[in-house]
Amino acid sequence: MKTLPLITLLLISGFNGPIQAAVDVIPFRIEESRIVNFGDDKVSRGSPSLKLTLSLIGPEAESAVRYGALKLEEAVDDQGASLIPTNDVFNEAAKFKEYANAFFRKSNFGGSQPAAPQVELTLAVSRRAATKIVRLRGSLSLAEQGTIQTIELPALTGAGKKSLEIPEGAGVGITANVKAGENVRSIEVEITGDESALESLEVVDAGGKKVSNGMSSWSMNGGPAHKSIGLNKPLDGSMKLVAKIAVNRKITKVPFDLKNITLP
Repeated sequence: MKTLPLITLLLISGFNGPIQAAVDVIPFRIEESRIVNFGDDKVSRGSPSLKLTLSLIGPEAESAVRYGALKLEEAVDDQGASLIPTNDVFNEAAKFKEYANAFFRKSNFGGSQPAAPQVELTLAVSRRAATKIVRLRGSLSLAEQGTIQTIELPALTGAGKKSLEIPEGAGVGITANVKAGENVRSIEVEITGDESALESLEVVDAGGKKVSNGMSSWSMNGGPAHKSIGLNKPLDGSMKLVAKIAVNRKITKVPFDLKNITLP
């Protein structure tokens, strides 16, 4: 059995200036998928991919709840092929998301000590003859939970755009666009800035009961995120849009430089 390399990283805080903190980063799992078509069945399938899961060990990783802002500067296999993905139209690498094993860490399955937080990197598929990733260099950022604030936008009726008053330090902007008419059953929302600061977004009635029944999302080429919030009854003057925003979050930038990672 081959032993995967153990790398110690230097973390740099984005708000408090440079700090030194030893965080052990272990390549935990690598998965490769390839597709060979022998005929056209008109069924859309996923693209070939190479996914690398990394475990982060250290107090800074434990105190964070999300990772994102992934930037790959170099990724190459031992055949000289670049593993940096070229197609990311939805800007997924920049988005912040929960740790890849967040559910199991929260559930504390079996009462045992939760596993170290994990992040997942999606790479381009290596050449078939390749046996290892010679070098994988770049950076990602870790975000702590911060303080959760509830911000409301009342009086939603009336066509036009309405913006929530969000503290500037949150780094996110939310604008609702209400359609004209008497039977409005959805609200369009545009989110600019750091979408990961948004913990939840819903519509409630005068009694605080949730009346939103679903939400679809889309964005293109790193532009603003757009959401459509469905309602289980027509919009009226008692309803309000309620957002929970994380403010005062600590963002820690993590440069990494991994070498000689064995391929499947």
